[in-house]
Amino acid sequence: MKSDSSQQLEQILTTLFTEPENLPLLLEDIDKGILIQCFTEILNRYANDVNSSTLRELITMMKAGYEPKVSGTKLGYNGTTSQGSPCEVKPANIRSGKGGKLNGGGSFNDFTYERLDKYKHDKVMMVVSGFVDARLVYILEFPFSYPRFVQRIREQLGKHFARGKRAPGQYLRSAQFSFKNYKDCPQLKVIYKEPRISYFKQYLTGELFNFLKGIS
Repeated sequence: MKSDSSQQLEQILTTLFTEPENLPLLLEDIDKGILIQCFTEILNRYANDVNSSTLRELITMMKAGYEPKVSGTKLGYNGTTSQGSPCEVKPANIRSGKGGKLNGGGSFNDFTYERLDKYKHDKVMMVVSGFVDARLVYILEFPFSYPRFVQRIREQLGKHFARGKRAPGQYLRSAQFSFKNYKDCPQLKVIYKEPRISYFKQYLTGELFNFLKGIS
């Protein structure tokens, strides 16, 4: 048997997706305590969703004090820094019971040489964040154009495209990177660090943990 909050959540979602014009009236009639439970469940599901990073991207931008892109926009960069530079957000999330570790990395989907050149030309800033069970642990920032970082991406492109040539419609599906590919960048900046970083040691690679621990 469904609980009151589960039944109400089902009603909220049904109204949202079938009769959105009636949603405000429905919410006004729901008990505040039940509404809080429904709201909390929706946020927890979305924040820890393995198939969507939208909410994690948004909180990363907010904590950095940057301007996120318009909601619903799929193409383009994730937002703009306070200095007016475009930024690309890579929010990694792991589940505590799955045995994974955050390595300060991320990945680009459907990457090409043309996209690499565009990122360099546009002076994109990388904003990399890490979450454990949707709890924010760190936010790091560095310029995409850092040579060792670019080399990491270019090496993967070279391995994927024969003789460095790309056929129309061909992409590198996942160009991955980690903290080691930008750790020595002079412009590397720690935007946020979980105050109790030692509590999350088991969820971080040793190199990344030691770096964050050493930041005051």
